[in-house]
Amino acid sequence: MRITIHRACLLILTTFSLIACGGGGGSDSSSGGNSSGGGSDGSAYTYATDYQASGTTKIKEENGVAVTSAGVQVFGKSTVDDITTTSGMTVSSGGLAQVRVTKNSEGIVSKLALLLSDIGIKWNAVDERPLIIETFGSTQGRTEMADDGSLVEMTLPDPTNISFYDYATKAKSATKEHYANNRYFPRSTASRCDTSTCPTEEVITSESTKGDWRAGGTTPDYAQEIRLHEDGDIHAGNAADGGILEGGSGVGVPFPGSKGYRSADTWGFLYSNLTAWLSQDTVDIAEWVTQSGTAEHNQNRRGIVAFGAPTDPASVPSGGTATYSGNVYGWYAASSTAEPVFFRGAASITLNFATRRATVSIQDTVSGSDSVPVTFDLTLAMNAAGTDSANYFNGAVSTSAWTGGMGAKYFGPISTSSGSSGPAELAGAFSLKAAGGSGAAVVAGFISRKQ
Repeated sequence: MRITIHRACLLILTTFSLIACGGGGGSDSSSGGNSSGGGSDGSAYTYATDYQASGTTKIKEENGVAVTSAGVQVFGKSTVDDITTTSGMTVSSGGLAQVRVTKNSEGIVSKLALLLSDIGIKWNAVDERPLIIETFGSTQGRTEMADDGSLVEMTLPDPTNISFYDYATKAKSATKEHYANNRYFPRSTASRCDTSTCPTEEVITSESTKGDWRAGGTTPDYAQEIRLHEDGDIHAGNAADGGILEGGSGVGVPFPGSKGYRSADTWGFLYSNLTAWLSQDTVDIAEWVTQSGTAEHNQNRRGIVAFGAPTDPASVPSGGTATYSGNVYGWYAASSTAEPVFFRGAASITLNFATRRATVSIQDTVSGSDSVPVTFDLTLAMNAAGTDSANYFNGAVSTSAWTGGMGAKYFGPISTSSGSSGPAELAGAFSLKAAGGSGAAVVAGFISRKQ
């Protein structure tokens, strides 16, 4: 069973045009390590700005916010899933998103890899699908992870290679990894779909804009990637007799997006980044399901990752204050079944290094021209000076309207601008549920610079 391409494209263009309008401004090694600013293993904090990554493992999860070596993150999942589309959003936990970015000579993201694991996407209704490795590539190929965690680009096997595409001989016991993270388009044979204008390429958008922060503003750089995918489609390979597998309409997967789409919107300063990611996937795929009572449908997952080159915790001041201004970005769903809207707003933070308190203000939140009720002020405890976690804070959010959690990390070296000392940048993530039981939910984050 497949999503119809005209419905999929309409949903994609509608969703991501909203994100772009709210954007503002605008190596495949997996290690956060030295290239992310250093770590507890004693490596030097070099604050690299050409390559930054969020970290390969989840250290802990507090108040719904996951912590990695170089960032914090939250995610949500759809609540209404059907054959053609998805809607609704609720806060979730347990998964891991890795984001790795390479920046060009101007410091703008030029390449991004998104890795997603344990986010509850199951092709066979039982087991987690293989690791998602999304590089938003525009040419044929496949991406694999090497033993050292680096990403390796491989040649895409031909549909006749049924030792690789082994569904022809192993059926539901086939190697699922061989049907994941492949890029089948553009290709010489025509796409096959139910519309007169069948797409021929997987990449819908790959663009970036330069912010005004270098001139003293608060608008970050912005990069957006959107790509259709075919993960889990068994028709990538031929049948054992060289013909077409049952249910197929020709050789190879039928069209770009036969199983879903993904996006990554990234805002960045010099040392910190904020990525809003989304993945829609076909689950309970008929050809993979081994049990009765399931129906093929779509699900989506979306999340926020704040990451970059962390501040050396040993350098975080033990006295004085520092203020930060920036932007907030995220999704808001008015009820458990309402389609989430993307919003933006203003973030202001004051760090008091003497009292170890962070005061956070999220204001002026809008989606297009419509106000969004995600505004609040709160004070959170900062971790003790001189500890390995001095460059991070986390706390519960409890207001009359919302409950949830927020976490943030400090990025870059200590700045002494404006007569005060503090980390150069600060970014965080938060997830919220409506306090009144309406089912409303928020998955969002912020990115800011010291003033």
